[in-house]
Amino acid sequence: MKKYIRVLLLAALVCSLLAGCSIETKSSKDSQDESKYHLYYLNESETVLREEPYSPGEETADFMVKDLMQKLGSKDAPDGEISLLPEDVSINSYEVQKDLLVIDFSKEYSKMSKIREVMTRDGVVQTFLQIPDIHKVQFTVGGQPLTNSRNQEVGEMTSDTFAQYTGKDKESYRYDTFTLYFMDKNGKNLVKETRNVYYRRSLPKERVVLEQLAKGPMEEGHYATIPDSSLVLSVITSDRICYINMNSTFRDETPEVGGNISIYSVVNSIIDSCDVDRVQISIEGSTEGNFQDSLPCRRSRIVSVQRWLCASTKSLSRGRFSAFSASGKNSRAVCSAS
Repeated sequence: MKKYIRVLLLAALVCSLLAGCSIETKSSKDSQDESKYHLYYLNESETVLREEPYSPGEETADFMVKDLMQKLGSKDAPDGEISLLPEDVSINSYEVQKDLLVIDFSKEYSKMSKIREVMTRDGVVQTFLQIPDIHKVQFTVGGQPLTNSRNQEVGEMTSDTFAQYTGKDKESYRYDTFTLYFMDKNGKNLVKETRNVYYRRSLPKERVVLEQLAKGPMEEGHYATIPDSSLVLSVITSDRICYINMNSTFRDETPEVGGNISIYSVVNSIIDSCDVDRVQISIEGSTEGNFQDSLPCRRSRIVSVQRWLCASTKSLSRGRFSAFSASGKNSRAVCSAS
């Protein structure tokens, strides 16, 4: 039976010290030269940052701040790309305070989807950090500090705030060990599998985890949790939340077992292998609907998540979820009854 899902919102808290944001950035096909400065745009599906070469009339902070503000506010974009700012978002004002640039946006900025906002924020910060003597960027919205998904002030952003995966240096590889979760033969519990992977540095670790899950297990007695034809359309990590956009195969061809096992498989694998606290999964950008008729995305609740063993399928199928929280490594997966 087809599973009807438009989004799946899951969150799981783990103990980790690192933070940051990872976003894929690609150069335009027509701009393979190593330009010193760039303008940033989004692809039409709002999943990847695109960069185009930029040549300022003067390489001074005064000129470049004004010029780049005008270009950002104009909303102009090359064919096949879209402006960082949506049409209804405007720049109210900006101020340079020594090496800090403070930009105030209209209140419509807060209406952007979380993924679009993260992409926009990253593109804008990259744009202005190119300017000589500008080392920090801060956003306000309607005169108030920009806050993240935890309602905490984002504050000053620097070159260390965003980890960029530009696709350059394609011959550069790295070797990492990942912890992946598959299911047992009964389809009721998750089983852990450690895998060493040699992969391009340009790939975010979150994408590597998902691709390895799609390849299936390598150990006897372990079974696949997601279809091998699942495709990752985009992966964004910001504020320690990983936003995953999958193709419809992930929804339509998930193995006929306790459906939520597949979701726990993805969440546990991402959290154990990457520097994230929570995971949100959407299907082809859509954020409505149910997963396998039993897991409403927006109105569900969960008490805690176990990182190494999933609760029974029966319990999960009755659970209603909206967010995960956990108190430590050994927290158990417990679902509230619907």
